[in-house]
Amino acid sequence: MLPVKKRNDHPTLEEVKELFDQWRKKKKGRDSIPEVLWAQAVSLTEHHSVHKISRYLRLNFNDVKAHSEHSRIAPGKDDGAPAFVELDPIRVTIGYTIEMEKPTGERMRIKGNCNVAELAREFFAA
Repeated sequence: MLPVKKRNDHPTLEEVKELFDQWRKKKKGRDSIPEVLWAQAVSLTEHHSVHKISRYLRLNFNDVKAHSEHSRIAPGKDDGAPAFVELDPIRVTIGYTIEMEKPTGERMRIKGNCNVAELAREFFAA
């Protein structure tokens, strides 16, 4: 398969359609669309609607939509979930306040001098 010619790192509808046409001529039976082609189709969603892409490339609307939604939640991307942060024991002589909240809404506030890491483990384990 030939690489897509890119302008500003974005393939055009015509270029991606050409790739799909080439693949359709060579495919056998009910071969699945290669992930490379899906990636090209999904890249078009930055500039075109899913409806326009699916019609122009002769693809199922729901398949294009599902692939585009899946690509937004790719591993390594921030999905809004808080990350775990491991704390070293805090060794200070002055008091401090630390607040933690679980996704369920439970909260804990720690004031003073204590082993924060151990309390956090217990709080989130429960």
